[in-house]
This record gives sequence, C-alpha cells and structure tokens, in this order.
Amino acid sequence: MRRRHVTVRLVFALLLIGLGSSSIHGQEVDSIQAVDGVRISYSSEGSGELALVFVHGWTCDRTHWRFQVPEFRKSYRVIAIDLPGHGASGANRKSWSIDGLGVDVATIVRGLGLKNVVLVGHSMGGPVALAAAPKLRGVLRGIVAVDSIHDVEFSFPPGAADRMVKRFEDDFDAAWTRFMTGFFTDDKSEVLKSILKKADVPDRKAATSLLASYNRFDWKLALSAAGVPVRAINAAAPYPTAIKVNQKYGDFDAVQMQGVGHFLMLEKPTEFNRHLQIIIDQLGKKH
Repeated sequence: MRRRHVTVRLVFALLLIGLGSSSIHGQEVDSIQAVDGVRISYSSEGSGELALVFVHGWTCDRTHWRFQVPEFRKSYRVIAIDLPGHGASGANRKSWSIDGLGVDVATIVRGLGLKNVVLVGHSMGGPVALAAAPKLRGVLRGIVAVDSIHDVEFSFPPGAADRMVKRFEDDFDAAWTRFMTGFFTDDKSEVLKSILKKADVPDRKAATSLLASYNRFDWKLALSAAGVPVRAINAAAPYPTAIKVNQKYGDFDAVQMQGVGHFLMLEKPTEFNRHLQIIIDQLGKKH
C-alpha cells in the first residue's frame, strides 16, 4: 500500500454498563463497556487538570505510544486506549466503522468523567478523534492528528479503494505485511521490525471493515464539524500537508517533521514529544 493512500484518506447515547481491570505485560489495564457491550481496554497514568487521550492507528494498539506515555504522565493524566478490535479490547461487534470507534472514544472520556481533554490520534486515530469530537462538546479542547490529516480534498481514483480492500480480503497476512513495510524507506528499520514481529494482529474481519470505512471517511465534513482546533504533526515527505486547503474547513495547522515515515512518534520520539508539548501549550492558551 502506498503511503499516500493511507496518510490522506486511513445523538450520543452513553451507557456505562461495567468496569473491569486486568494485568497485561505487567501494566494495569482497566476497561469500560461500549454501548453495544464490547469491552474497551485502556490504561490511565499520571494526573493533572488536562487529560491527554491517545488513540492508536489501524491494526496497532496502545503500546505504540510507549515513548509518549512516560513523558506526558509527568504533567497530565494520560489515557491510552486499545480501540475495539485491537490490542486487549473486545472484537465481538457486528458492524465496524470509524464513526463507531469515535463513539467508543467518547465513551471512555465520558465514562472516566474527564472534563478537559486533548485527543491525540495517529493515522486512523485521526479520523476516529474527529468522529468523537461532536460527542464531546464542552470537554474537548483540541485534537492532535499524527500523520493523519494531509489533504482533506484528496479522493481515490475510481476503484482504487475497493481494490485495496480486496487484497486484504484475499490474503490478509500478506497484504498487511506489504502495507506496513510500505510505510518505511528502510526495510531493516528497527521500528518496522518491532511492528512486524507482533503476533497479535487484530481481528481480521474488524480490520478489513475498518479499512473500508476509513477509505470512505468524509474528511471535509468531519473537520468542519470538529468544533475545536485541530493540529497535525505530519511527516514532511513524500507528501507535504496541504495546510491552506485544510484551513478552508476548520481551525487547522500543522508541523511537518523531516526524516521520518508514518510512525514518527516511534521513529523520532524526542522531537515528536517536543512538538506535541508545544501544541498542548498552545491549545491551553486558546481555552
């Protein structure tokens, strides 16, 4: 899968049915049930007036924020979610969509009683955060999209999105390996190795359905409806961010990092964390 195909496209009813907790890899992980009963796992660390809610990308999990959580928990409450169909969360859902995951994120925020929130979403986590935004009026201060929002006016050539999904339907494992490898110019990257060696690739039916939903996502409408500042931390190459195009649809701006690929928060975490801190400071001043 070519990088462009991913980076420019991958009434709220809250029912808090139950809470639970378990220990995964030595870390305490709690959970909340979604409105349809699916269990959503998350970790919560640190404290502070502002809560940062980290939302991972497609076929990833909350461990992809492993260089951010220890740093930002020093000053903020930090929530890292495993979206349904991913990580330790449940996958017993009949229908999968970006909008549905947006409801899940809002369920976590409301269920934890968070009152002052910034959503940080990588890749697919960007549109998930945008989908959650209208459900979080009054508590959401802003969204930070991580290599997610490049050009909201981009559209696929006819049939291209369907052909991509078909490759996953035909042979998910082979398509997934090509997909992830395509994000890196160096096929010996340690970050790539760490991604490929993970044995817990999420539920394949969920993943394929979410990929199709991602490709249909209405970026222009979602950015217009967000109602909060949206800031991006994107890779500068090979496709620069169309900042002025995106600004036609909402309060948008972007930082573009050099020398990184799609997983920039893992590739250059120190630089990424510095950019994220600056954006958080700016969002705090606006509110």
